[in-house]
Amino acid sequence: MVEDDELLVCSVCQSSFDIEGEGGISGVFGICPVAFCVWCYTSMVDMVMQGCERCQEDAETPTTIK
Repeated sequence: MVEDDELLVCSVCQSSFDIEGEGGISGVFGICPVAFCVWCYTSMVDMVMQGCERCQEDAETPTTIK
C-alpha cells in the first residue's frame, strides 16, 4: 500500500515519482512488486500496441454503436 506522501521508484528508469500527482501505475508481477512512472508506462503500452496485430486491426476499424 502506498502512503499519500510516499514517492515510488520506477522499475525501469529508477526515477522517483508521485503516483497521485504525476500518474503512473504500481502493482505486482507475480510476487514481485513493480512501479512504472507515467513515461515508462505509456512507452510500454505503446510498444505492446505496435506489436499487437489485433490492436492494429481494432485501431483501423472504427467502433460503431448499434
